[in-house]
Amino acid sequence: MVLPVDEPTLETVVKHKDRLEAHATVPFLPYERLLVGLDKRRTIEAARRSGIPHPRTLFTEDVEPRTAADALGLPIVVKPRRESANGETVVCNSIDELERTVHRTVREQGPAIFQEFIPHGGERGVYTLYNDDGALAGLTVQKRLRSNPPEGGSSTYRETVDDPALVSLADEFLTGLDWRGLAMVEFRIDARTGEPKLMEINPRLWGSLALSVYAGVDFPYLLYRSASGETVEPDPRYVANVRARYLVGDALQALKRDDRTRAIRELLTPSPQPCCYDIESTRDPLPIAGHLAFALSAFGKESVGQNVRNVVDSTPIAMRSSHE
Repeated sequence: MVLPVDEPTLETVVKHKDRLEAHATVPFLPYERLLVGLDKRRTIEAARRSGIPHPRTLFTEDVEPRTAADALGLPIVVKPRRESANGETVVCNSIDELERTVHRTVREQGPAIFQEFIPHGGERGVYTLYNDDGALAGLTVQKRLRSNPPEGGSSTYRETVDDPALVSLADEFLTGLDWRGLAMVEFRIDARTGEPKLMEINPRLWGSLALSVYAGVDFPYLLYRSASGETVEPDPRYVANVRARYLVGDALQALKRDDRTRAIRELLTPSPQPCCYDIESTRDPLPIAGHLAFALSAFGKESVGQNVRNVVDSTPIAMRSSHE
C-alpha cells in the first residue's frame, strides 16, 4: 500500500494512481473525485449543491477584493484554494489589508477564496473511513480545545465528543459525494446561531490521528484491512471524553497568547479526563527527539512554530500510536 500523508504528496500520488496500482494499492479516490477535498472552491460548490451550511463565499477569479468586502462585510477571511506548506488563512479587518493579502496570496499560492467571518463558537471535526461499498466503517468526532496559533491553526489539544447531529450532517454530505476511503469534515460553530458551518474536507490522514486511535478507532489499521480487500464491518462506536495533546505545539500556543500567564497555567494543569500525547512517550522517545531536531534545524529559516506545524502536517508520527 502506498500511503501519502501530506496534501502535495497525496495529489502527486493520486494523479499517477493508475501507474502505481500495477505494483501497490493506493487507497484513495481517483484524482478528479478527490479534488472536492483538495480544492476549497470545489468543496464550497459541492456544499452549495447539497444544501450543507457553509460560510458565504466568493472567489478571487470572479470578484475583486472591494466587491467581495461589499458583499460579505468586514472582517473577511482569505484562504488559498489549495493547501501548501506556507499557505495560511488570514482574517482581514480593512480594505487595504484585504487587497494586500489577496495580492500576496494569489502571487504565492494561486487562486484564493473570500469567506465571511464566522464568530467562533467552537470547532469540531467528523473523522471517517468509508468502505468500498460506501458503508461508514470507522468514525470519531473531535472538539478542538486549543490551536497554534491561538486564533486558529493546527489543533494542539482536543477531545472526542458525542455529536450525532453533526455526524448525520457530515455523512449526508459525504454519502452524496459517493465517498470512499478517509475523510475529515471540519465545521466551525457559528456563535450567533449555534449552527455548524462547513469549513473544509480533509481527504487524508489528519494531524490529530492519535486521538482517534486512543479513542478506540485505529484508522491506519482499518485502512490497511480495507486496502487488502478485507471487508471491514461498519462500527460507529468510539470512546467519548478522551483528550490528546500535541505538547510542543501546545507550549508554543501558550507563549503566543495575550493572556500568557493564564495560558501557561492551563498548560500545566492536569486534565480532569483521560489524556494522552500525540508523540511523547517514555517507552518510545525517538519520535519526539527527531521531531525537535527537525524544528531546531529550521531555526533561522522561518519561525520554529511554523516548522513544527509543518512537521505535524507532513509526518505520520501519530501512526506510532496504532500498536502501542
